[in-house]
Amino acid sequence: MAKAGRAAKTGDPMDKARERLAREKGAVVKGHSGAISIALAYPNSYEVGMSNLGFHKVYSMLNAMDGVVCERVFLPDADDERYFIKRKTPLFSLESQKPLNGFDAAAFSITFEADYINVLKMLRLGKIPLKGRGPRDPLILAGGICPTMNPEVLGPFFDIMVIGEGEDALEPIIAAMRNGGKNDLAAFARIPGVYVPSAYTPVYENSGAIARFEVRPGFPEKVKRLWNHGFSASPNVSVIDTPDTVFGGMALVEIGKGCGKHCRFCAAGYVYRPTRHADTSAILAAVDAGLSRIGRVGLVGSAVGDHPDIEKIFSHIVEKGGEFSVSSFRLDKLTPTMLENLAKGGAHTITVAPEAGSERLRKRINKDLGGETIIRAARMIAQTGPFNMKLYFLVGFPGETVEDVAQIASLAQAIRDEMISASKTRGTMGHISVGVDVFVPKPFTPFAREPFIGIAEADRRLKLVKKMFRALPGVSLQAGSARQSYVQALLSVGDRRVAEVIEKALEMDGDWFGAMRESPVDADFFATRRKGPDEILPWDMIDSGLYEGYLEKEMERRLDEKLTPECPPPGSQCQRCGAFDGVCVIKGKTK
Repeated sequence: MAKAGRAAKTGDPMDKARERLAREKGAVVKGHSGAISIALAYPNSYEVGMSNLGFHKVYSMLNAMDGVVCERVFLPDADDERYFIKRKTPLFSLESQKPLNGFDAAAFSITFEADYINVLKMLRLGKIPLKGRGPRDPLILAGGICPTMNPEVLGPFFDIMVIGEGEDALEPIIAAMRNGGKNDLAAFARIPGVYVPSAYTPVYENSGAIARFEVRPGFPEKVKRLWNHGFSASPNVSVIDTPDTVFGGMALVEIGKGCGKHCRFCAAGYVYRPTRHADTSAILAAVDAGLSRIGRVGLVGSAVGDHPDIEKIFSHIVEKGGEFSVSSFRLDKLTPTMLENLAKGGAHTITVAPEAGSERLRKRINKDLGGETIIRAARMIAQTGPFNMKLYFLVGFPGETVEDVAQIASLAQAIRDEMISASKTRGTMGHISVGVDVFVPKPFTPFAREPFIGIAEADRRLKLVKKMFRALPGVSLQAGSARQSYVQALLSVGDRRVAEVIEKALEMDGDWFGAMRESPVDADFFATRRKGPDEILPWDMIDSGLYEGYLEKEMERRLDEKLTPECPPPGSQCQRCGAFDGVCVIKGKTK
């Protein structure tokens, strides 16, 4: 109690760290003597980082290795940041308060482009040079979905980057470090899935486009991304319980990876292919463990409702007397039984993403979701109970018209009217909230070469949505920012020249547009320009597993408003490509 009082009085980050650690269950505290020390860094708050199951998995796997110590480091809040700067104290780990620059390696798990500036901030707070590091500095690694999609934007700041699901790369990386590989980057490049940015030099055409990459001898021309082959039998789960997370008070279980719906804008639907469902027995074991510890579980995944045994999983939790929630649903997968179990399990909100207001545009983006299906699902939800509904849409899709934008409000109104009608006998209905953001092109999707529509046009469409929703009572709207979406587009599809903008934004305390003005980098060249069909893209040194020409064919189907059939479940034959068991557009089986 004395420490708590002291922390409240002094605001000492070290005392805060000890208090936070005391509230956790499952953290690993090991001795550092003779061990390889890894700082697992998340470039956002503790609350966000501890909600990331990949972060949990890597932490658990590293600490399970003999002679390895892994401790966590998070982005400090504004008060703690001022403390570190004023006292000239380096950022430190949660478990032992060891300075970041005292570890053998700092491994960043990067989920959001908006966190790129936080990576640099943490390095500086940790007294680690952003570039030009010496043999005494830690090895700086990156992993996560952002480097997997496009490693080049942050490439100048990292020694190595893990491309794909990195579980199988951990032991080889530790072995290379033990064998002196910290100062021999070629040793890391021999590990499948490891990209060494300094070994790849882009050569540019007069237009500014990439002409080619010059690759140093001893490094692969293409880096093959990794898949976690053991996911089905060992799904990602919370290994540390803490009340201080975005999903506080529940144990998380990832029940599937990827989504077989082929939505042409969706990074998760392509980067995590093929769709993999965790084994039901493994899910139920993880659920039981979570219920015994906390009493409430959260089921997460890109397409939770797609699991073939999802109703069995729901029923199991309810029969155990537990509570649960789910990350998101597809409306065409909802059933009355699922909704009844959600109500019994204490869920209050159904989150769905129609993405576009008009059925025409949904076909163009390969969202096979008809208006009648949406309304029928809304009726079913309202009849079951007073669930809140969260709806997510995007504006700015390629080929979008003003009428498509207007139909977002029309669809929300139709859903509201249906829920009012279906709730009359009960007398209460849930709240409807709508989130609208702007389409951002993502690597390795069919829309990767498409442009961001520009700040002025994005702002115009968001204002149109806001105007229409003002006339729609009973529905709350949260609209995104055109300027923030522009920055995300720049960071999403830019190349390593954009690193200069990130560094300048750090110096200017997060002023992205000031950084762009002071940088020679033409941000529009990356963000709002359509890339040529044969243009080399910044991430072309990655072999993502997609068949050559697949993304181009998807763009042709988009123009014809043709839907691409959903990937079949494991063990079934794909009716489109004839492949079995998770091959589909992936070059070879992943099981």
